[in-house]
Amino acid sequence: MADDGESLESWLNKATNPSNRQEDWEYIMGFCDQVNKELEGPQISVRLLAHKIQSPQEWEAIQALTYLGDKVSERVKIKVIEMLYSWTVSLPDETKICEAYQMLKSQGIVIVDPEIPLDATLIPSPSPRPKNPVFDDEKKSKRLSELLKSKKPEDLQEANRLIKNMVKEDEVRTQKVTKQKSTLEAVNNSVKLLNEMLAHFSPEESTDGDKELIRELYGDCDKLRQTVFQLATETEDNDSSLGDILQASDDLSHVINSCKKIVEGLTINGETVEAHQMQNFNYTHSTPSVMDFGSMVIKSEDVLAPAALSSSLGVTSTSLLGGMEEGSTPPPAKSQADDSPLLRSLSPILPLSQVSPGMGQEVSLANVFVPLDSIKPSQVCPVTAYDKNGVRVLLHFATDCPVGRPDVLVMVASMLNTAPLPVRNIVLQAAVPKVMKVKLQPPSGTELAPFNPILPPAAITQVMLLANPLKEKVRMRYKLTFTLGEQSHTEVGEVNEFPPADRWGAL
Repeated sequence: MADDGESLESWLNKATNPSNRQEDWEYIMGFCDQVNKELEGPQISVRLLAHKIQSPQEWEAIQALTYLGDKVSERVKIKVIEMLYSWTVSLPDETKICEAYQMLKSQGIVIVDPEIPLDATLIPSPSPRPKNPVFDDEKKSKRLSELLKSKKPEDLQEANRLIKNMVKEDEVRTQKVTKQKSTLEAVNNSVKLLNEMLAHFSPEESTDGDKELIRELYGDCDKLRQTVFQLATETEDNDSSLGDILQASDDLSHVINSCKKIVEGLTINGETVEAHQMQNFNYTHSTPSVMDFGSMVIKSEDVLAPAALSSSLGVTSTSLLGGMEEGSTPPPAKSQADDSPLLRSLSPILPLSQVSPGMGQEVSLANVFVPLDSIKPSQVCPVTAYDKNGVRVLLHFATDCPVGRPDVLVMVASMLNTAPLPVRNIVLQAAVPKVMKVKLQPPSGTELAPFNPILPPAAITQVMLLANPLKEKVRMRYKLTFTLGEQSHTEVGEVNEFPPADRWGAL
């Protein structure tokens, strides 16, 4: 019907010509055929019709309308209303349809919602099935499909076992998610309540009931921190909840440290402790953690003041980058660290009964200290752990291992500032799988001056020790917090570019 030389606009002009005495169906059908013929016919025709409907020529506008309300029977009107209402039910995401229907109701054109028959096409489409990493495993799904197509009895039995294993994995995953959610909720509630109690605590005015509640909340937070460690160990690298877990660990550490500083003479676990004793209470009364989260700060007048304890993420170990007063003396030699009564009282990272075969107590780094000036850099290229916002963190590997510890890799984390703003409150935390241990020795500082193109960039160095007695592949997670200018930053990442464990000590 439609001529090749005619366009949509020319067909519409002929079909809606004001000089037409009646509807010219030849042109109307030509316009319809051209709509179907052109690739973007429907989109173009809508714009052309919308323009024609607004024509000041009444007859031209009427000819452009496909729905003429005053010339349509009541039955057709009811059907249109039913269809429009059914679309609002079955297509709730199409807001324009809902708005159009509500406008008809507000104008009184639709008084009551029509009754529509129960039709499968009107049932809202189900929401997309949430992705399940177990059942969406492409390799397992392909293997299962091959087994189910087979007619061999042994293949069908293997398919049955595979299905059972997949279901079991999904149950474990669901339990893990439930445990994670309940633990984070418990952390939030306990931390909030303990902070409120500490804000109103007074040794003279607080009642015995308040002190007992603080004691219980302190114990709850101490236990929850160990549960959080386990969650961090089990959490995948790309899991969005990892940041929430690390934040929960930070919150627990802060409130526990606040409790140690504020409360004095409070009976905890059946013992009355003073404020200075509570600084170490968490390490002598707690079940050791199953995951290493950094270095232990030695409480000694020759090393660091108690105020240096910051953002601890462990029960038997605390991760720290910073916390020293500006201009404080560097860490002492190993002989001085060995004399610390706190170090002598430290238990291994795992109870002996829980240590993996062949692991022994060698994984502990409590009595290992490596002075910075004794480290010889290796020929291995440094690894860039972080490089954003003008702040860069590099890991340099040492040539030798500590004496008597060939399983320990010595590294130096160097932090540089190339931003025009100062960097303050720098805290670096690290975590490794439970078969390993990582320890961060006190850093050289906690602040970096703004970048000056005339002078070399300011830097902070921190010795990092990593024990890997089983020579497993190393993957280390880190959390870096700092204040750039007036803005606080919290960055989480992972480093897995480590030299092979069998080369440690000869890099």
